[in-house]
Amino acid sequence: MLEPAAEMDRRAFLGTVVGAMGAVAAGPGLLGLLATCARAAEARPAARLAKEGLLVRSSRPLDLETPVALLDGALTPNRHFFVRSHHDEPALDAATWRLRVEGLVERPEDLTLADLKALPRHEVTAVLQCSGNGRAFHRPRVPGVPWERGAVGNARWAGARLRDVLARAGVQPGAAHVVLQGVDRPVLPTTPRFGRSLPLAKALHPDTLLAYEMNGEPLPMLHGHPVRVVAPGWVGDDWVKWLGLVRVQAEPFDGFFYQTAYRYPRRPVSPGEAVPPEAMGPMDELVVKSLLTAPLAGARVPRTTLPVRGAAWTGGEAVVTRVEVSLDDGHSWQNARLLGPARPYAWRRFALDWVPPRGHPGGLLRLRARATDSAGRVQPTEAAPWNPSGYQWNTADVVEVHLDA
Repeated sequence: MLEPAAEMDRRAFLGTVVGAMGAVAAGPGLLGLLATCARAAEARPAARLAKEGLLVRSSRPLDLETPVALLDGALTPNRHFFVRSHHDEPALDAATWRLRVEGLVERPEDLTLADLKALPRHEVTAVLQCSGNGRAFHRPRVPGVPWERGAVGNARWAGARLRDVLARAGVQPGAAHVVLQGVDRPVLPTTPRFGRSLPLAKALHPDTLLAYEMNGEPLPMLHGHPVRVVAPGWVGDDWVKWLGLVRVQAEPFDGFFYQTAYRYPRRPVSPGEAVPPEAMGPMDELVVKSLLTAPLAGARVPRTTLPVRGAAWTGGEAVVTRVEVSLDDGHSWQNARLLGPARPYAWRRFALDWVPPRGHPGGLLRLRARATDSAGRVQPTEAAPWNPSGYQWNTADVVEVHLDA
């Protein structure tokens, strides 16, 4: 199932097509309409990016998951980076795009891309992860895009600090939240537009960006061209794409995607339990998590040294300090080597070279990986806390392979 607004968009699109078909007489007119729809579907980015190897989880709005085999690197290439959309991508021209800054500010204004680029450029490497990454593994099942393991990527982002934009506008007393809204629009006017709000402290953090570059290139259209929010260390729903509005205000955003969607229980709940709205709150920081990128699930591996590889990341400004790997489904654990420096926001690669002990019978191997961060948080080895929308899945990653006898 899709997220609520995405489901509304899908129904609206199907209703439009069905209505149009009903208005066309049977025969060549109907066949022509179907052919036109087929050509339009082929021309959509979903068809193009699927050829790059991404998995289409939804074609409208466009949701593409990265196969784990493409995540085995320090940075995730733009062409392989997962895509999460709430509405269709807008047709934007960087030359005419404007960012409206308003609300509790001394100097409301419309900024151009040139205005943003005139501010000091700042760069940060950070993991972007959809809040629903891993949703497909929750039991009982929950509604929403059925992401498995690849709605995540690590990129080098560059742009203007949001705090520099706010300093230019002059934040007034009483300000406590910053609303961020995209220019993408739903099919139906009754469908909510996408927007979020950040607490003023996060908006003023020196690493919170209005990014116009991704991995050294202009921000691609499907990733928010010309400008998107980068809220490092926080969940992906705060990284608003196709940004068009920054509004400073005293209260949090009152829109659907803040007050109703993307909410998480404030207390542990039992699997399948109904959670009243007053017991839910907005998510902020990512949870500690790891991903096994080699060997791949289902691989047949020879009785030689088995290279185990992966990446781990966490939320806020904490860093990954330890990754453990199990080759026997969690009965015993070994410390993996951590590769590269520990940096907030970015994922950290890990490696373990395992040699099958003499006498090992071979057969099914169930590998697990769990990460620990500098705040002392450890991935759970059993199922991650269940919640009605399937957010923040971070159970120790599992991969099954077959070891030759």
